[in-house]
Amino acid sequence: MAPKRPSDAVQQSGADKKRAKMRDSRTIPVAGQQGRSGGSAGRGNNGLPPTIDVDKFAQARTFEISAMQRSMKAAKEAGTQRAFQSLPRHLRRRAASHNIRRLPTRLRSRARFEVPKDAAKPKKKTRKMLGTKKKLKGSEKRDLLLRRQRHKIWLETHIWHAKRMHMTNIWGHRLAEKPTEKAFRSSYRASVHGALVHDASYFQYIELSGTFDLLSKVLVKICDPYAPSPSSKRYSFGTREYTTNLYNPTTSSSARPTLIGPATIIWDVPPPPSPSTTEEPIRRLLLRLHPTINKPALVSIITGAVIHDLVDSQLAPGPGVPRIACKTLENEFLTFEITGKRATEVVKAVLKPVLKTDQKTKEAWRKLSSAAGPGSVPSGMVYGFEIYDPRLSFPPKLDKSAPPIDPNDLLAPSTEIADVPSFWDPKVRQSLKKPRFTKKELDERRSKLLIPGTRLPALDHDDRIPILLTQRTLTPSIPSTSTAPPPPPMHGWTLTIPSGWGMAIFNSLVFSSSRIGGLRERFQQSYESGALSFPSDFPGTRAFEEWEARRESVEKGYYDRKPPAKRCNWAKVAEGTKYPWRAEMSEIVKDLWPPMEQPPKVNEWIVPPRVVDGLEALVVGRKDRKIGNEATEKLVQELFELWKGESADPPSSATAVREGLVRVRVTPCGKGTPKTLGLLYRLDGERLETVKGKVGKEMRGKGKAIATGEGEGAEDLCEPPKKEDVIGRITTGAYSLARGEGYAVGFLSLYTYLQFAERDLRESAPAPVQKLVLFRNRDGEVYRAATLEMM
Repeated sequence: MAPKRPSDAVQQSGADKKRAKMRDSRTIPVAGQQGRSGGSAGRGNNGLPPTIDVDKFAQARTFEISAMQRSMKAAKEAGTQRAFQSLPRHLRRRAASHNIRRLPTRLRSRARFEVPKDAAKPKKKTRKMLGTKKKLKGSEKRDLLLRRQRHKIWLETHIWHAKRMHMTNIWGHRLAEKPTEKAFRSSYRASVHGALVHDASYFQYIELSGTFDLLSKVLVKICDPYAPSPSSKRYSFGTREYTTNLYNPTTSSSARPTLIGPATIIWDVPPPPSPSTTEEPIRRLLLRLHPTINKPALVSIITGAVIHDLVDSQLAPGPGVPRIACKTLENEFLTFEITGKRATEVVKAVLKPVLKTDQKTKEAWRKLSSAAGPGSVPSGMVYGFEIYDPRLSFPPKLDKSAPPIDPNDLLAPSTEIADVPSFWDPKVRQSLKKPRFTKKELDERRSKLLIPGTRLPALDHDDRIPILLTQRTLTPSIPSTSTAPPPPPMHGWTLTIPSGWGMAIFNSLVFSSSRIGGLRERFQQSYESGALSFPSDFPGTRAFEEWEARRESVEKGYYDRKPPAKRCNWAKVAEGTKYPWRAEMSEIVKDLWPPMEQPPKVNEWIVPPRVVDGLEALVVGRKDRKIGNEATEKLVQELFELWKGESADPPSSATAVREGLVRVRVTPCGKGTPKTLGLLYRLDGERLETVKGKVGKEMRGKGKAIATGEGEGAEDLCEPPKKEDVIGRITTGAYSLARGEGYAVGFLSLYTYLQFAERDLRESAPAPVQKLVLFRNRDGEVYRAATLEMM
């Protein structure tokens, strides 16, 4: 039967198309040659030479051999892999599967058989397809971008990040959360062996100025009393930066100081003594703060100054009386963090000190070894100098021939290396708000160079940018006492520059073979190195409450969008997970104490590690009393009296003993990974002895401890705990790439921790099984053994 329409005769089914595609991929092309009918076989092989020169024969058949190899490869990949999939992941583009011209030339012939003919032709863009944003003029486009920043702050590098990163609204900013490419492990490797750059310009700065004595009095009131003083000679000369915890001082005798969060303090270099005056010089310092604690820290500074009557309500110096001036430096500084062993190589390639730099600073800059990395520099060391516009030397060239390390040529912090007066001058910073020359003007200068590709020489009217470069080390605040080797610390640099130069320096950092990380990568650096991450590891602070509220909103929204069959039933998991999206440490602490009159609300707070060590030594040294006795009120009062006798800054009431939290490191005894918001359970009595025996055999290689709920019957560790046995929560937990196993950061009450210390001493528990607990992830029913260690 003839077809009804002419087009029906040429239409092919999907199977026919696939058959034709496979036939084409298996066809071996040959070179066009004019041969005789029958060939040599038809002539009886007459006329063939007695010998064949292999080289000449292979050279004459080069086309056929190459065609056969290409056809074999095409036939192998025809049904399993498309042309664009043979590219490395970092070179793939989503449009490459539809547009043949976006593929490399060597793959286009193969792609023509894989892509439909109508998709191979790119669509022509019309004026209507460009949209309204493309039609906007310069001023209109600027106004549109400003309107989009009405309720959030954009960093200077926002446009670059928005094209390549997943963005999120957090802490009043629009920040990069993680890269769009699925390269989690490569970012970690860059943080250790390479260089990873993070734009931390969302950090805020507060400047304090006044005499050294007045500044020291305020710092004593607001800084951690159990840590080294920020006014010591080690830090007050401006040669090192110092990170400590800030507290909110109170004038009430019944209240206790409240933790605000960590802050980094950088002093300016003291001026040389002047013989013409006896007045004490005015000193300045910078506080680098997380954006969530900028305002609470400012209130804390004012409160500490008011206690000493050093500042008035307007923060202005009084007439004739030396006062402290406090100023928030919004949009004054930008911060970049470069982490990894190659961070020094990147920094030296991007930053070019000016010729008038101090000779001692130049010598210290020369001593920086790219091969040794930032780990060879003293911790917190400060470099201060001026640099040329990095666009003049763009793109940066890495120094591959690093000189060998001289062990006798060591770096030492000094005031000459850290001194850069223009960095502290607000007039200089204001003049640098906008670069003097645009990129277009610099490109015009570059086009006039006689030798293309050479760097632009710096002229007298080019900008000089003052910077502070400080060494940064991520390491646990308290060394681990376990037998397992600790993870190596992460080293890097923190670059602080005046605002207005974000993209100029960031582009050079990007082009220096560095990877770019977001908030996730910065959090992972702290976790892998064993350091604490703010605010996720600081319960009891206002920033932690805001963090938990945001996490609950995001995770609960994702949970509600899932169908019931595809999500966890919190009511049926291990007798019910009470708080699946919050730690709620206040409720746990409240339920842990023996029955007694409870306060209406427990305000938990983190007890400093030095205080915990002192109380632990005092408790275990008292042979006549146990921590778990029935006289609870009397026990609280005794612990409070012990605290007062051993501390220079004790709490104001015994309630602080009840509300105290201890930060611990949770290390599994076997396999298993503790995850965020997991639960910690108490072990006591017969269950404790059973778990100790099984865990001890496993550590000696004589047995295998199966977790409770993973096996059946006798394979379980012990009887499953109950809801009343919950003693703490995990705030951060995951699989550690540095350790090769899982570990977590958790919290439990001070009362429970002291109970464990007394129990281990009474029962003479060996070190590997001290402070033994069970942990369970919030969405599982498997209980595993773990040990606790104070952080």
